[in-house]
Amino acid sequence: SAAAEAGHPQANFDLGLLYIQGKDVPRDVQKAMKFWSAAAEAGNPQANFGLGLLYDEGKDFPRDLQRAMKFWSAAAEAGHPQANFDLGLLYIQGKDVPRDVQKAMKFWSA
Repeated sequence: SAAAEAGHPQANFDLGLLYIQGKDVPRDVQKAMKFWSAAAEAGNPQANFGLGLLYDEGKDFPRDLQRAMKFWSAAAEAGHPQANFDLGLLYIQGKDVPRDVQKAMKFWSA
């Protein structure tokens, strides 16, 4: 908690994970988002990916695919393998975005 308050990106991610999972603390999505947002702003790819998942799932607030893709793109640029895979999948399936095989291959070859 002290490391997260000091702005340490991994500590912010870890604390956010505790809140999203409800481990050792009551589940609190808003607190999780606060900590993950701080970590994401500092370039933590896991936090960017996690925020993307929250926005994509739309369980705790309305789904926002554009925001999800923004966070996944930041995670992918930082080398997060699952973000690259998921973005590629979106483009190859063409469900929520126009189908684009070249973009899919770009993410899958990263």
